[in-house]
Amino acid sequence: MSDLMKKFFTLIFFFVLLSLFAQAQKVGLVMSGGGAKGIAHIGVIKALEENNIPIDYIAGTSMGAVVGSLYAMGFSPDEMIQILKSDDFKYWSTGEMNPEYKYFYFSPDIKPSLIEFPINLKKIDSILLKPTFLPTNIVSPHQMNYAFLNLFTQANTVSGGNFDKLFVPFRCVASDIYKKKAVVFGKGELGDAVRASMTYPFVYKPISIDGNLLFDGGIYNNFPVNVMKDVFNPAYLIGSKVSENLQKPDENNLVQQILNMVMSKTDFTIEKDEGLLLDFNLDKYSGFDFSKVDELVKIGYDSAISHIEEIKSRISRRVTMTDLNSRRKDFQSKFPELKFQNVIVEGIDKSKHWYIDQFFHYNNEEFSLKEFREAYFKLLSDNKILEVTPLAVYNEKNKNYDLHLNVKISDLLKLSIGGNISTSTSNQAYIGLNYQNLNEFAQSAWVDAQFGKSYNGFGLGTRIEAPSRKDWYMKLAIVFHKFDYYEGNKFFFNDYRTANFNQYEGYGKLSAGFPLGNKAKIEAGMGYGVLIDDYAQLVDTVGFPFSDKTSILSLGSLFGKIESSTLDNYMYPVAGNQYKTSLQLVHSYDLSSDDTEILSNNTDYWLQLKGKYENYFNLNKKISLGIYGETTISSRKLLENYTGTIIQLPAFQPTPHSKIVFNPAFRANQFFAAGIKPVYHLTDQIHFRTEAYWFIPYKTVLQSYNDKPYYSKAFSSSQFLAESSFVFTFKSVTAGLYLNYYSAGTSRVNFGLNVGLLLFNDKFLE
Repeated sequence: MSDLMKKFFTLIFFFVLLSLFAQAQKVGLVMSGGGAKGIAHIGVIKALEENNIPIDYIAGTSMGAVVGSLYAMGFSPDEMIQILKSDDFKYWSTGEMNPEYKYFYFSPDIKPSLIEFPINLKKIDSILLKPTFLPTNIVSPHQMNYAFLNLFTQANTVSGGNFDKLFVPFRCVASDIYKKKAVVFGKGELGDAVRASMTYPFVYKPISIDGNLLFDGGIYNNFPVNVMKDVFNPAYLIGSKVSENLQKPDENNLVQQILNMVMSKTDFTIEKDEGLLLDFNLDKYSGFDFSKVDELVKIGYDSAISHIEEIKSRISRRVTMTDLNSRRKDFQSKFPELKFQNVIVEGIDKSKHWYIDQFFHYNNEEFSLKEFREAYFKLLSDNKILEVTPLAVYNEKNKNYDLHLNVKISDLLKLSIGGNISTSTSNQAYIGLNYQNLNEFAQSAWVDAQFGKSYNGFGLGTRIEAPSRKDWYMKLAIVFHKFDYYEGNKFFFNDYRTANFNQYEGYGKLSAGFPLGNKAKIEAGMGYGVLIDDYAQLVDTVGFPFSDKTSILSLGSLFGKIESSTLDNYMYPVAGNQYKTSLQLVHSYDLSSDDTEILSNNTDYWLQLKGKYENYFNLNKKISLGIYGETTISSRKLLENYTGTIIQLPAFQPTPHSKIVFNPAFRANQFFAAGIKPVYHLTDQIHFRTEAYWFIPYKTVLQSYNDKPYYSKAFSSSQFLAESSFVFTFKSVTAGLYLNYYSAGTSRVNFGLNVGLLLFNDKFLE
């Protein structure tokens, strides 16, 4: 054999040995599930990178799949930390809708509903009413659907749906509970695979892939070491374990019993000759401590650093940060820009496609991710849309993405039940039925009723919406209700009232509404109503009570209003803002007046301007501050007697308790009021708040000796109202334990408890 041939074979042998050596140095990282505890995995990755330890393969379950997929797409540890600290992550992990994305135009009128029962209408041989009582998930998927499209689409395009072609080859595990087996993902839609792996039962909505409903991989394999060895067979394993097998169930712990029945035990061991298992003491953390990113990353980092010399002794191969970042940059440079053009609507009848298309009316031109986000959340703000699952498929011809939207429509009928339970007389029961349909126009109709000591009401109405470049709706509302201040509060407004006071209203309003940007809407219309006050006047000049009096007013109005609200709670908000301005031109005719021959004495015209503003600011993690302002300016003249006048005056009622009491000291035709609301957050669900308001009437209405009303001097008096309360909030249910003080009134100090939602229909003049 010639020297040349010897050198050639020697060179070949050298490269073979080098290849085998390199293969023998391959490192696989396996990460368990564990909810927020899985954030510690990032610290492990950070420590390995800083010490030039290669990560050649990655496999994970649940939160391990989330962290692993981000790393497999080329995100650095610092970038992953930034994602987990972002508001966007908080929203998609909790299901809360980002207030900035809400489209206020679609906000329905608030109802005191606490529980909804969807009723499916399915026609087989006849109509079948099928109520759905229990939700399948706690966390709404809306934010997550958008976030996963944004996070995973581009990397999935570059890899062609092959997880071996990602920046780091990747596997994740989900569970098929029907077939009772683990499902390993190595190809397909990366976002769907990760979504399936992290879908913890009852918390997140399950996802269907290839016709199979999949849940959290931790049910059957929470630490996929076997997957890593079977698929990649690395020379060295590093395991990051942040969870434990379930404990023996207690006889009184139903949840623990169910989990033990469903979940299989996981083998969390790694043999010493195969690699290293990193186990952490995370007992003080829960699976939902997503706010403690820095603490959890540090725990993972410190643990890996404490074993770094052991790892280095087993792995001689190194990858410098320069080389790693260069490869990362090269991989991500291939990402196509997220631009969309063709919109394909799926999952609903073609008759409904036009309605959905109008939200993406870009005339078949390209639109950006930002424009998609605006249209997507605008569509979801419509309560007739149950869910929209977007999928972006790369179009090689157009060099952009086709947007597939799988749309689910809400049930046609919904039964709502709610109300308020109170230690005072504001106990209320509410029941409502809502119908909605979607074709070229969106139609909704409702009927509801409330029952209680202080308030009884019945309402019905309909709203028709037309989505287009110029959104608009038409709304008809009819209300009949009664306020009973005698039964409701056991007093009227002073100590010598002699009879009950009831106020009845029946009215109808027809209006049209239009959006003002994303955050506000304008509504204008007309209304007609009849208002009846049954009351007893006070005393006459010689000390004898007047007889009971009934005042009957016929009212007509033209009105317009602008409003916006991002408040997080109707009764006890701690975040967001609200403003509302309304203007009414009112015509009234007194049907009960004795002077029917002189029309001018019976008829009155006046203008009423009302405005309200409320805003909350976060001073730090524990303290927020609310500010409040309200004003009313009415040109309405005084009525013939003091009692009738004071009943009709606009009222300042900023707190739940103030809405159920009749306090003449906080009523005036023209007034300004300001308030401040410091809030201390004990937990995410419990807070302590204090509210203080200063009420300043321009002129106070006073009572003359013969029960005639007259005005005081301008700014001659003012009133003060304060309330402190402990508030517990969970979803739609709110409980408030309150203590308040009024500077004037029959009952100045009040203490009580409200549980639920205390909300009445608007009065005609509100």
